[in-house]
Amino acid sequence: MRVIRTENLRKTYRGGTQALRGLDLEVHYGEVFGFLGPNGAGKSTTIELLLNFIRPTTGTASLFGRPAADPQTRQRLGYLPESVNLHAYYSGRGVLEFYGGLLGVERADRRRRAEGLLERVGLRDAAGRKISQYSKGMLQRLGLAQALINDPELLILDEPTSNLDPVARRDFRDILLELKAAGTTVFICSHILSEVESVCDRVAILQQGELKRAGTLEELSGTAGATVTVKHLPAGAIEALSATEARLTVRGGESTIACDSQTVLEDVERLLEERGVEVERVETRMQSLEEIFFGAIDRERTP
Repeated sequence: MRVIRTENLRKTYRGGTQALRGLDLEVHYGEVFGFLGPNGAGKSTTIELLLNFIRPTTGTASLFGRPAADPQTRQRLGYLPESVNLHAYYSGRGVLEFYGGLLGVERADRRRRAEGLLERVGLRDAAGRKISQYSKGMLQRLGLAQALINDPELLILDEPTSNLDPVARRDFRDILLELKAAGTTVFICSHILSEVESVCDRVAILQQGELKRAGTLEELSGTAGATVTVKHLPAGAIEALSATEARLTVRGGESTIACDSQTVLEDVERLLEERGVEVERVETRMQSLEEIFFGAIDRERTP
């Protein structure tokens, strides 16, 4: 089932700037979905449309099978913006209880949930301090707790680790994995590709309002390189390999041929077959998310 669905979603701002150019997107129940793209790709515009902060020029966006403008979707989701702006005169505990009340959390549950979340994001000792005394990293962690106060079915995160130190980023990743195990759907925008790669089931890559690629990492990944190992490599094969882009290393009678692309690997395999050389083993390396990302976008179009 789909938690998020957009069909031919377009947004044109005054002056003719096209932020989205017919976005078709689906996010399924219980998955962690990475929404990626360079600056100006349209990621924040998409989130604002999903949250009904702005309206599309054409096309539709839906949450839980309802139009994104339907107020009934709000109590079922949590949202952490890139810049957290909470009421500075509240304490950390107080602001969580306040937002819990706005979201319809029963009074008896608000304190319990607030205390549990403050513990989980590492703010237990600062729970009674005013938010005006919090650092940027503490605000970011409190923002995540606020987004979780209503135990949402869908969590939307916009650059959630931008102000976090390495320890807090690790804790954040662990929280995401816990939410994933509990069946929460997470929609995350981030420039930190290694974080997305470690937690996401599927990703979509956007550039200048256009969807470039979408799918699981396995579906999107090609062969980034391979190592071919052979024994008894004849002199003729060694000479032929020197004319390719492969790199040959010979140690103790065993030859290792490093190939940096699928094309080079195919050339090497064909060359060895033609010369009757038996291959001992082939070890391939699939593309990382960073390699997938840069392969999908046109860098000349990146602001």
